[in-house]
Amino acid sequence: MTSSPPPPQGPSPNSQTLTLPDGRILGYASYGANPSPTVPTILYFHGFPGSRLEAAIIANLSLPTPFHVLSIDRPGMGLSTFQPNRKILDWPTDVLALVDHLHIEKFDVVGDSGGSPYALVCAKEISRTRVLSASVISGIFPLSLGLEGMSFGFKVLLYAGLWLPQAVMMTAMNWEFGTVNNPDKEEAEKAFMKIMASRPEADRKCLDDLPFREIVISSTREAFKQGSRGLALDFKLYGDWGFKLEDINGGNVTIWHGKKDINTPFAAAEKASKLIKGCEFKGFDEETHLSLPYNNLEDLVKSILKK
Repeated sequence: MTSSPPPPQGPSPNSQTLTLPDGRILGYASYGANPSPTVPTILYFHGFPGSRLEAAIIANLSLPTPFHVLSIDRPGMGLSTFQPNRKILDWPTDVLALVDHLHIEKFDVVGDSGGSPYALVCAKEISRTRVLSASVISGIFPLSLGLEGMSFGFKVLLYAGLWLPQAVMMTAMNWEFGTVNNPDKEEAEKAFMKIMASRPEADRKCLDDLPFREIVISSTREAFKQGSRGLALDFKLYGDWGFKLEDINGGNVTIWHGKKDINTPFAAAEKASKLIKGCEFKGFDEETHLSLPYNNLEDLVKSILKK
């Protein structure tokens, strides 16, 4: 395996790539302190649609304890090569290839929104001597747990992802989110804010924070760097995780979820917490999908660093 330096005109000076044993490229970004045996490493798995750039929201936190953040593009998004026929269960192999390459022995994982199955599959498949904890914030959960509280539009997209051909889903992804990929940054921002206009007020209010807004929009635009093929497959996999929550050896899993989340249902998150052995559930009565990480990410990271 070989590692390349950051691209000279890439979207982030922290971006790098790793060539995996099968020849695919894995894109990632490092933030914060340099990794070492004495510095905790948090692996951040981005939401949907998103990319490695999303982890800048953690890197911007000012905490007394130094820590390292490693954020990875899923296949077909950002800098990572598209992987046909991939499964969520394939993800831990890519994760281990990267942390082994970087000589990181132990780490915590955080999955935001659509990154939740990727955090949980690491908790299931990778030894607890390496995955110290897994945290899910505003996460999506298996459809079998129900969609009560989810907006109608998201329900339609999820079921479409299960049954429609990939080419049709690519069109759907472009229709729903693709306008944010406009090469003109101002037009991309207008498109993004138009999408957010129908979201709860608490979500929209977070975007009044301009640096936060820029991170979210940049991450979304980067997700479409290779087109919508990777996104369409990623979305389809939310309907078929390939493993059961009951099979996760808990005790190191925490779920954070807002009761007013209309993207990913609170009821499903609560049910999921009861299926994962020893899982801790943190519910927030007034938080929405975006406001929860915006208002509580510092507390989440502090809780990880204390373990």
